[in-house]
Amino acid sequence: MLARCRGPAFKTLFACRREDDALVGVFDLSQIFHGIMQSAYLGYYALAPYARRGYMRDGLELMLRYAFRTLHLHRVESNIQPANRRSIALVRRAGFAREGYSRRYLKIDGRWRDHERWALLFEDWRARPSSRR
Repeated sequence: MLARCRGPAFKTLFACRREDDALVGVFDLSQIFHGIMQSAYLGYYALAPYARRGYMRDGLELMLRYAFRTLHLHRVESNIQPANRRSIALVRRAGFAREGYSRRYLKIDGRWRDHERWALLFEDWRARPSSRR
C-alpha cells in the first residue's frame, strides 16, 4: 500500500507492508514537471528493519504505476552514488537504464558526491510484463 502527501511538484509515497500496514520504505518524486517534460526525479529509502526483504522492489513497482498511470509522466530519473550497489540493482531490475555519470553531483554529509544517472521511460515501463499489474 502507498500513501501520498505534499504538493504538486513533490510527492512522497509511503510503502507499507500489506499484512500489518508497517511502514517499510519511502519514495519521493520531486521536481515533477508536466507540459513538454513530463518527468520527475526519484529518491527512496528502506527502513532498516525491513531492508533486503523485497518490499522496496514491490513498492517501486507501485510507485512507477502511480508515476506513469496517475501522474502521466514520460520519464522518471534516479541519481545514485556508484558505491550503492543495492540501489543500482533495484532500479536495474525495474528496467531503468544507466544514462550517464555526474561528477560531484550532490553535497552529502559535507562532501560533493559523484552519481550515476538512471532513468525509465513510460514506453519502456509499459513494455515490461510487470507493468500490466
